[in-house]
Amino acid sequence: MAEGQMVYHFAFGQSPFPVMQCLADGLRENVHQNAYLSVAGLPELRSAICDFHHNYDDLDFTADQVLVAPGSKELIFLMIYLFNGDIYCLSPTWTTYHPQTKLANNSAYIISTRAEDQWRLMPEDLDRTLTETGERTNKMLILTNPDNPSKYLVNYYLF
Repeated sequence: MAEGQMVYHFAFGQSPFPVMQCLADGLRENVHQNAYLSVAGLPELRSAICDFHHNYDDLDFTADQVLVAPGSKELIFLMIYLFNGDIYCLSPTWTTYHPQTKLANNSAYIISTRAEDQWRLMPEDLDRTLTETGERTNKMLILTNPDNPSKYLVNYYLF
């Protein structure tokens, strides 16, 4: 700004940019479509997700078993909130899982990963943590794939 260049503020309020014509046309053509969508997501998309996983992963699901939402963070929080048991998270991992668990009044257990293991969750670390925390309740392990910030890809053959 001190050099006389325009700086756009995106934090609040109205955008300084005009609406792109293709967006305006799309809105105009679809203004009649004003009904609420299914809470579980578009049936066609849920069926396409089932087809994808059948074709590429040899997994069979029905559209009724698939939930589509605007973002995974919200879905993970809802899953944590509704879960009755202990939550296990890796460290390092995405920063919100542990606080989300606390917000949901669940117990959070951290399983530390190590640089010498390329930040992978090692089966012996998982076994040790599960043994230490006991068998008193249900358990959920949150794995991010790829993990953030380590970029580790979970290989289910490891287990």
